[in-house]
Amino acid sequence: MRVLLTGGTGYVGQAVQRALIHHGHDVTVLARHSHGLLPGVQFEKGDIRHVDLGALLADINVVVHLVGIIEEHPATGVTFDVMHYQVTKRLVDAMTQHGLGRLIHMSALGTRASARSHYHQSKWKAEEFVRHSNIESVILRPSLLFGGGAPFFMMVRNQCRLPVVPVPADGETLLQPVARADVAELIARLVTTEQYWGQTWEVGGTKRFTMNELYRHVAATQGRRHVPLLHVPLGILFPMARLGENLPGFPITVDQLMMLNEPNITDDTRWHQVVEEVTPLDRDF
Repeated sequence: MRVLLTGGTGYVGQAVQRALIHHGHDVTVLARHSHGLLPGVQFEKGDIRHVDLGALLADINVVVHLVGIIEEHPATGVTFDVMHYQVTKRLVDAMTQHGLGRLIHMSALGTRASARSHYHQSKWKAEEFVRHSNIESVILRPSLLFGGGAPFFMMVRNQCRLPVVPVPADGETLLQPVARADVAELIARLVTTEQYWGQTWEVGGTKRFTMNELYRHVAATQGRRHVPLLHVPLGILFPMARLGENLPGFPITVDQLMMLNEPNITDDTRWHQVVEEVTPLDRDF
């Protein structure tokens, strides 16, 4: 299959490149720079907000759309609404106009109509546009990703080096991490799997962790078996995050705190029909 991959040079995208190539697909990556491209991939330089998508869609069979952000930068026009909804709308409109009918769309676990966070609200808006379009789609909502230097787990690893490790709230929020490589493999297989078009899947790992358990697990891989955890009340964290949002390099936003304060788990196992052997959370973060 000839696949157009957006967001292909990011954390997830590099793994998806690898999986698509492994399965013999011809891959074109649309990106602003060539860093992170694998050998054998065709590179199309451009910003998805402005590039002529019609020209890129010629001879493409399937689009894999991974573009997404976890933090907004309004001064440069990088907002959740722009990067999640408007960019997706622009892509789907171009696909419809040029008669290209298949899209694998990356969303996120926790996306729903009643979501509190702006991140999940924008993801829901994009999902709804895809669902109500005239193209065939599979929408994937992966949980927290691990493997190959996952940003969240790198932050946790750094925190676990502290004498006392700060954890939001009571640390009992449930998470269900899933391997980046498994999600990439799922996408690569879905490209040529006919029966799942028109569905929305939640994608979680095989084991659930509380935040406390997750921090202790990561600390144990660093040789710290009895790491002291300091539970920081949300009443302290939210004001700090609001003040810090305007400071470069501040580690967390209000939106991210909202998401960390709600369960990120699923009972949906349909994706195991496609990827049967699921990677456990071990040492590769």
